[in-house]
Amino acid sequence: MENQVIKNCLSCNRTENEIPLISLNYSTKQMYICSYCLPMLIHHPEQLIGKLKGAEKIPPAQHND
Repeated sequence: MENQVIKNCLSCNRTENEIPLISLNYSTKQMYICSYCLPMLIHHPEQLIGKLKGAEKIPPAQHND
């Protein structure tokens, strides 16, 4: 029997069995973020400090409203 690793969101820790996850490659590491937390990564990456190493270096998206 094969051991399968369950993937989880780097922010909210929900698993791939609970919510869709998007694969993310950053700083030579592969991780996952869920569809609910993705806007946080785009618009407020500072909220991921402590959960994503280097989050303080990620600039938020520019809005041209």
